Amino acid sequence: MRLFYLLRRPIILLCLSAIIFSCNESTIDPDLFGSISGIVKTSEENGSLPMEGVTITTNPGTTSVTTNEEGYFELNEVLVGDYTVSAKKEDYTAVSTSISVREAQEVVMQVIMQVAPLDSKIPDDITYVSPLDIQNDQTKLPNKVNLVWKNGETENGDTLRFDVIIFEGASDVNGTKVASNILDTTFTVQNLKFEQTYEWQIVARNKQLDEVEGEKWRFTIEDYPENGYLFVKDTLGSRDIFSWDLADNHLVRLTKDGGSEVSPRISPNEELIAYASNKSGEYHIYTMDTKGKNVVKVTDKPVASYHNNGTGFVWSPEGDQILYGFYGDLYTINYNGTGENKIDDAPVNRHFTDCDWTDQFDNDPKEKIAVLTQGEKPYDNEIYLMDPDGSNRFLLVDNLEGTISNPYFSPDGTKVIFSLDSLFESDKGRQLNARIYSVNIDGTNFVDLSGDDKPAGTNDLQARFTETGGKIVFMNVLNDNEGVKSIWIMDPDGSNREQIITNGEMPDLYNP
Repeated sequence: MRLFYLLRRPIILLCLSAIIFSCNESTIDPDLFGSISGIVKTSEENGSLPMEGVTITTNPGTTSVTTNEEGYFELNEVLVGDYTVSAKKEDYTAVSTSISVREAQEVVMQVIMQVAPLDSKIPDDITYVSPLDIQNDQTKLPNKVNLVWKNGETENGDTLRFDVIIFEGASDVNGTKVASNILDTTFTVQNLKFEQTYEWQIVARNKQLDEVEGEKWRFTIEDYPENGYLFVKDTLGSRDIFSWDLADNHLVRLTKDGGSEVSPRISPNEELIAYASNKSGEYHIYTMDTKGKNVVKVTDKPVASYHNNGTGFVWSPEGDQILYGFYGDLYTINYNGTGENKIDDAPVNRHFTDCDWTDQFDNDPKEKIAVLTQGEKPYDNEIYLMDPDGSNRFLLVDNLEGTISNPYFSPDGTKVIFSLDSLFESDKGRQLNARIYSVNIDGTNFVDLSGDDKPAGTNDLQARFTETGGKIVFMNVLNDNEGVKSIWIMDPDGSNREQIITNGEMPDLYNP
């Protein structure tokens, strides 16, 4: 037994040594911290004033801070060790100071910063990065382009400022300064014109206002998008016409006349847009191409009637004429402004305020016109059907209680849709609960298409079928006359409501 103990004793001693050694190996010394604080001031010749907004950093790195309005900064829980503290601010010479942080001690600093001297050297030439000049890269760019260049050098490391100038083609001699005195070496230009070649130039200057002009580089914007949505958008108090495509999110402003441009209507051949503008003081009908160019004034008589602000006209099915109301008279006029022809008189004490024209009536290839007539009160409305020459007038919707607006044929000509704010009548035209209805062309079967999905306290207005009839597009707005107007689509039975455009009204859709 003693022999066994004697044999085990060395083994036990070795194990205890290993355990002790292992414990010593795993011991970790605790972190030791101190702190740094200080005041940053200008030099005596600059008044010894406290400096706000000075960036304080350390090497090795800790937390970066900036000085407050009294020039004070503080760095807490800084590991014990040797550091270089740097103070930097634009237009001042950077200051670096070596310090040692000790356990549980605060290093208190006073930093004096001098105004940076002016450079006597003109900045180096600017190096452009992107987009590449058109002679090296002919890729067409979207109408939002990010310009990137490299900073030129100065002898004191002066902070350069840059101007960005955009030239709309070679004939634009002066260009447009789209950015001035910026510090960044990138700038994004937006809302550029499609199919336009631009030049861009950077001008750099130092504190001494020595300038260097970069060369001009060119780039071209992509082809004009085929946008299938037309609508009106309020831009800084002026209503303008925009086009938009659902797939690529191209938004294009088509009118910029400074007046109010409303009611865009695409022609049957999808080459022209008819719209109304009050730039002459009264709403007249104009046409333009789908790029917003080649504007032609069509009407000599304004689009005018009771409570009418430029709405109430439509293309003929062939696209050679436009139908519109002038008070109690209903006219057709050729799309180029010739051949004005009066086709009908409104009932006594009523005006023509809106209309539609179809070449499919009750599933037959027959033309028919729907017109909305209105009395002196905005809620005094009737919808009639008639032939294109004004004959065979038929009262489709009588003067119901409430306000009726925007009659529109279904593509097969079997129904007419319209908005009705029933059980509410306001002399000022306010509507509380306008809903979209359909009615058969014989005046039967009124159907509420807005249904239960229409948000409470809103109006559904300006409803139109898409070209194929697969959807109805319309405008929805709060009934307080202060909400943002938005454009929605839904199935012909009123299901599957979906908002597609915010801040938009008077929609028209086609398939380019």
